[in-house]
Amino acid sequence: MRTRDVGEAREVFSRVYAEATLEPRRDTPFGCALEVVSFGATRVVMGDWTGGGQASLPDIGKHYILSLSAGGESAGHHAGETFRVVPDRRGALFSPGRSCVLDIDAEFHGRTLVIDRGALDAHFTALTGAALRGPICFDVALDLENGSGRTIHEIAQLFRRQIEQAWASPMLLTALRGALFTSLLVHTRHSQSAILDAPQPRVAPACVRKAEEYMAAHAAEPITLADIVTAAGVPERSLRAAFVACRGMPPMDFLRRRRFELARRHLAEPSADASVAGVVAALGLGHPGRFSVEYKRRFGESPSETLSAGRAAAGLPRLQPRRRP
Repeated sequence: MRTRDVGEAREVFSRVYAEATLEPRRDTPFGCALEVVSFGATRVVMGDWTGGGQASLPDIGKHYILSLSAGGESAGHHAGETFRVVPDRRGALFSPGRSCVLDIDAEFHGRTLVIDRGALDAHFTALTGAALRGPICFDVALDLENGSGRTIHEIAQLFRRQIEQAWASPMLLTALRGALFTSLLVHTRHSQSAILDAPQPRVAPACVRKAEEYMAAHAAEPITLADIVTAAGVPERSLRAAFVACRGMPPMDFLRRRRFELARRHLAEPSADASVAGVVAALGLGHPGRFSVEYKRRFGESPSETLSAGRAAAGLPRLQPRRRP
């Protein structure tokens, strides 16, 4: 929507932000352009305003809102806290069920991310295993110049740039959205920060333990992520989030690490006819050459060196290289 008609702008603005009102400055030429791009439970609102004015949201509703600027400033108050939105320096984070009033500069280019409460709350539960009884209440002011705030800003910008592309991969957008949610939860202060600040429990969630047990039993078989998800008994997204939180990597990366550990054990404790190519094929580790490169990076020696040392320790004769005819 692009218009200089105040009535039209008010009507569209109230649909984008439920129950919101817009009051342009008097005796100042007014104009606005709004574009909304959605991806599942998250949408990006690009609002370019001319003339300035005041926007009021009596109730943020069932959303979390990350307010950023690509040009111009805004300022206001939300839940009793003041904030200022300044390009690349300051942002604001609004929580559900609270009111917000902001004054907009004469020239303002807002870049806002609106996140459904259910999506962010579910991500919090997947990370922590803790159920929420109410919305998370974030500190409003967001410093985009320090390390953690800058990280949030960079991820949000990358997500916004990708969501605007018609060719954007849904898989990439899902990963970026997850990274944004995690960054908001761990890099800001909010009403549930104490749970995230607490030391990670030694015991992993049951879904992670079930998945690890399944992978340990079937690592030498061509199992898939779907097989692991079925064994864990939770949705794929929840299992992935739990693995990243507890193990620092997704399930399939964990499985690959497990397979490399098995490969090393087979090479270090070899049977009489063991070979590098045979171990690679048995564990489904791909091309032997690429396997050797990654193996050396992981363990500091080549697989053939591990095999030679294992054969020597077991009293097995050294394998003779095959002669080409």
